[in-house]
Amino acid sequence: MIKKEKILQSYIYNIVDDEKAEIITIITKEDLSRFIKRLEKTSIENINVEPSVNKDSFNNCDIFFLLDDIKVSETDLGIIKNLLSQKIVIFTDFGDDKKIDSMMLKLGFQTELRDQNIMLKCFSYNLKTYNNKRAWNNPKGWANPENFDKFRW
Repeated sequence: MIKKEKILQSYIYNIVDDEKAEIITIITKEDLSRFIKRLEKTSIENINVEPSVNKDSFNNCDIFFLLDDIKVSETDLGIIKNLLSQKIVIFTDFGDDKKIDSMMLKLGFQTELRDQNIMLKCFSYNLKTYNNKRAWNNPKGWANPENFDKFRW
């Protein structure tokens, strides 16, 4: 196993273990049979490994992983975010670097890992932490009609 695979697999294992995920989906064309045996030691009840993104063949899962051997479109990411999972982890290489970075930023993904030595980047999206509630962003106090004459900006 090469260094890149070890880092990628340990990263996935740590995420699954930390999140206590029960159902995960991994999109890759690689053989992950040895890694799946390692994942079985965690709290996972169901592991789906598919070669491509297809909204019809998946159920909702706790965490959705896309490995770097899969090229994904903006539409595919939208389908995953809206229909398949609230937590998504995407690994990419440095090909089309600016295009991928721009697409990920536009869709609300955060950069988690960027290692040029092994040519691996990781982006993540978690709906629960994406847009945290802010104390000022509510109707109490300033957005009520009774306060319109009291406060001026």
